[in-house]
Amino acid sequence: MKSIVVKALAFLTGASKSVLNFILPILRDSTSKLLADILPIALEIVASLVDSNKSSEEKRRAAFVRIETAAKSRGIEAANSVINLAIELAVQKIKDK
Repeated sequence: MKSIVVKALAFLTGASKSVLNFILPILRDSTSKLLADILPIALEIVASLVDSNKSSEEKRRAAFVRIETAAKSRGIEAANSVINLAIELAVQKIKDK
């Protein structure tokens, strides 16, 4: 299971597998699954806000609200920290393009 999550997160975030192998043991299995479920949502939403005229903080707040709403509509209940981490990973992925 861990290998699948690491591969999925590496693909979605562009982060190296070694970084993810370090981070994932810190996270509980349920948290890592939540993160894997929420990352595609975060990537889509963060990407949609890139060209917005909003400030970085306004984009982050808008992304948070949209991700939280989209996740709930899909039956995903995520803690604020998971949503914030997903936003940071999505931003990093977009910057690396």
